[in-house]
Amino acid sequence: MLHPEAPVSPVSSPVSPAVDPAQGTTPLYRAAAGGHHEIVRLLLDHGADPDRPSGGPEEGLPLCAAACWDHAETVQALLDGGADPDAAEEGGWTALLWAAANGNLESADVLLDAGADPGLADEDGDTPLTLAALFGAYGIVWSLLEHGADPAAPGWDGATPLEIAARLAGADLEAVLRDDAAARLGGEHTVLVAHSAAPDGTRRVTVEARGEGARTGVYTVARQYGHAAAATVLEAALGLRPPPEELLRRVLPYRDLDEDDETWWAAVHALRGRHDEETFRAVTRLCESDDPVRREFGVDVLAQFGRDTGHLPGQDTGHDDRQDEVLGILRDLARRETEPAVVEALLAAFGHRADERALPEVLAIVGGPGREPTVNDPVALAAVLPSGDEDGLAALIRLTECGDDEVRDWATMGLAGLPADTARIREALAARLADRDVTTVAEAARGLAARGDRRALTGVHRVLCEAGAGQGYARDLALEAAQELGLDISGA
Repeated sequence: MLHPEAPVSPVSSPVSPAVDPAQGTTPLYRAAAGGHHEIVRLLLDHGADPDRPSGGPEEGLPLCAAACWDHAETVQALLDGGADPDAAEEGGWTALLWAAANGNLESADVLLDAGADPGLADEDGDTPLTLAALFGAYGIVWSLLEHGADPAAPGWDGATPLEIAARLAGADLEAVLRDDAAARLGGEHTVLVAHSAAPDGTRRVTVEARGEGARTGVYTVARQYGHAAAATVLEAALGLRPPPEELLRRVLPYRDLDEDDETWWAAVHALRGRHDEETFRAVTRLCESDDPVRREFGVDVLAQFGRDTGHLPGQDTGHDDRQDEVLGILRDLARRETEPAVVEALLAAFGHRADERALPEVLAIVGGPGREPTVNDPVALAAVLPSGDEDGLAALIRLTECGDDEVRDWATMGLAGLPADTARIREALAARLADRDVTTVAEAARGLAARGDRRALTGVHRVLCEAGAGQGYARDLALEAAQELGLDISGA
């Protein structure tokens, strides 16, 4: 079945009674395939049946078309209009299967949140999980597992999702897709290759092949470089525990591919969720390595080892008492570490551990000669700052004056969240009401309002007047500050 995007003619009001024609393409299907969610809602309001298949060649259900092309707002509109999230078209294909097969994370999440069955297979036996594993859609694999998908259920050929992901994790994905395109077209053809960021942060590669001479035609195929991360999350869901060194070897090839080290963090989260002594000792040995990458990996794991709140599906969420031992390892390493990436990992770890005993090490890093602050500086400092420590407070206030907007914002948030209420804190927050960054202004206003300081109203007024369409967080903070001061401006 094809779901071509096609231009949609304007729909006049009132809509014709023939919103569900007996033959041919239905207006609802055409609007859904094109991602015109407002027209979809209008047609539904005028009686269009959201579960009626379209009658055009190789067409089907509007919901499947929207999910296939990742028109998430249209998927939501159809669901709001009563579409069955598990309705299937020819071959047993549901909207969730289409989303998983094409790596469409946003549409998959909308469908799962609406109650789509994460284990419903097509007539050949493929499940959303096997299709997502084949595509390398790490984010969809994670989401399916969170919604109860069976990680052991095989696909049409008997291969499990883990076997599928592991097979492709070490493959040259672009070469695999080029070979696939050549086999489909045969003969002479030209190939175009495009790389882009996938919705879950891994990389997506798209190969388009065009036949030449007598064998004309176009074949397009895409995959994501998320197979290694998917294999890791599937192992955790199945209760498998590869050694830390094995996971580290698996993720290293992806450090230059992933947008935000997604494969790295999948392995880190898998190890953090464990509670056994063998894993703990293996990770501490990484922190003692001469290789800075191994030290960085070990620190990232120890940051929340045994108590990770962002656990992978199927992991134990219990808590073990390793705080003293972990903190000792991290503090000792911080006193001698010079590699910038490991230093950043240490600051992040201290922020997670939030233990005041780490203040000397955090202050030494933050105040080091030539140090260019990052967001880890204020996050770590605010997390370990004891009440009444003037040196630590002075360092945090200096960070609220940093030239980097993001650092200044996080520092202001940290300062605002301190339990203490002193004139020094209030004045530092009041100084940020004139900040050029509207989110920083909102953080300062919230901190002042929490202390009953009505100077916060200046910040509230600025935020509500200046915050743009993409700054809802700042507006929410401003409204919270106003409410804290007893003002009802919820309609602002």
